[in-house]
Amino acid sequence: MHTAGSAAALAGLCLVAPCSATAAATADAAATSATNIAASYRAPAECPTPAAWRAALQSRAGAELAPLSGRLAVEIQRRQGDAGTTYEGHIRQGGAGTARAGRHVRGATCEAVFEALALIARLGLSAMAVPATAPEREPSSAPTPAQPSWTLTAQEELALARDLPPAPDLPAPKAERLRLAAAALALWGGASHASADPDLGLALTARGTHGPLQPFLLVGAYAGRERFGVSGTTAGARLERLALHAVACPLRFPREAAYGLRPCVDLDVGMLRGSGVSVDAARGHTAPWASTGVQLRAEWSPWGPLELGAMIGGVLALSRPRFYFEPDTTAFRADAASLRAGASAGVSF
Repeated sequence: MHTAGSAAALAGLCLVAPCSATAAATADAAATSATNIAASYRAPAECPTPAAWRAALQSRAGAELAPLSGRLAVEIQRRQGDAGTTYEGHIRQGGAGTARAGRHVRGATCEAVFEALALIARLGLSAMAVPATAPEREPSSAPTPAQPSWTLTAQEELALARDLPPAPDLPAPKAERLRLAAAALALWGGASHASADPDLGLALTARGTHGPLQPFLLVGAYAGRERFGVSGTTAGARLERLALHAVACPLRFPREAAYGLRPCVDLDVGMLRGSGVSVDAARGHTAPWASTGVQLRAEWSPWGPLELGAMIGGVLALSRPRFYFEPDTTAFRADAASLRAGASAGVSF
């Protein structure tokens, strides 16, 4: 695609060079009056008037270049053909070159041809102003080469002469950085007994971008307590949990959106403490707890720094502590595999 600079060079080649071999570009022509400008324009009655051409040149060329408009000769002709009426325009420096010198424009309407010629004239006058102020050179005896002639449609001429729009000011890309957030946790299942009470905790999250990866890391701790009866006895038991909780997610789908899904792995390390209730001489017992698992995590950022999350997955116990009243009466034992669900709410900073 031609730029505005190449359009100006092309217009100057076709309008200025053919006339440089003649004496028409004199200092007197630079002072041509508005009457002479109008006289250099000929067109059918249905086309814009000479006054409209004069106004178009003055508005486009400006006060400095308008006096040079008298050098231009413009003619628009109506053509009748099998496809209907068309118009052909011709613009060149007055008195220079042959009838085919300069620029030729064709179009379906006289207004389209008129507009294209006006834009060509503006570019041509800008190119003509440069040699008008340059120091005179000694005449050369070398013959002036013949100048080519172009015939384009009005749409092509408009596209060639139109200035390119300024490049938009695009915002600078944001530098990739680590995004931290503090979050509150609620977990159901895992090492807990069948209970509607969640384990509650706090965590610190970090997320970022590293090539194709969208890493996410959550590190925190949770605690919970529940009380339940023991089947076949009048006794009860109390189970307390305290564990460190870590979740790692390498990917996110989609990569950039307010909501997304992450496949993750998790790890819990902590302790379970069981004690009897309504039991004579009851003693408490503490045992280590460790588990790993996989989860599918959904996250949503509904507004600014607010981050909401939910997860569901499976837990595989790495240790299975057993709490009992008597060797043959088990109060609680962690399942080898269980389900876990969770939710989180955080604020990034």
